[in-house]
Amino acid sequence: MKDFEEIKRLWQVQPTESVNIEDVFIKMNEKKSGYTRKLLKQTIIVAIALFLVFMVWLTATFITWTSHLAVLIVLGCLIYYFSIQLEDYLKINRTAFILKKPDEYITYLKDYKKSRLKLNTQSYQVYVIFIGIALILFAFEMYYVLPLLLLLLYIVMSIGWILLCQFVFMKQYNRKEEEHLQEIINDLERLSQQFL
Repeated sequence: MKDFEEIKRLWQVQPTESVNIEDVFIKMNEKKSGYTRKLLKQTIIVAIALFLVFMVWLTATFITWTSHLAVLIVLGCLIYYFSIQLEDYLKINRTAFILKKPDEYITYLKDYKKSRLKLNTQSYQVYVIFIGIALILFAFEMYYVLPLLLLLLYIVMSIGWILLCQFVFMKQYNRKEEEHLQEIINDLERLSQQFL
């Protein structure tokens, strides 16, 4: 017990390391810039996909009405995702907010992190359900134009792609996004604690 008290006393007398404000801002701005570049890249990719799906819908000749409904569902999902990505990009890109009110920005980032987690879990589940419905509806079109073996391959590949996205890609994406946001929050909190 005596050793424990000695160790505890040593920890209490250790000076706390001060945080260099410039280093924290540089590091935080680099992380924020990397995150906003990622959001912008995703937004552009979704815009391109939205354009391509729309062009396919205009130029393709579908046999069944279910294909038109499937394309409309995909377009709706892409428009929803595009609007969220664009809104998040514009929100997170506000640098003046950081410099004026750091404590509010920390709170904002924590709320933003929660909303992104909700988007990437609950909202993503709804998104996957709608994409799955669109793939099923499009399978009716495939039934009329593809041989049975290719139709089965389409079904297996569609199910495989959804499962791969659900259990591999989204888990990695969520982890990386949470790490990026948490690092920015931690840097701001360390900076804020230095001035208390």
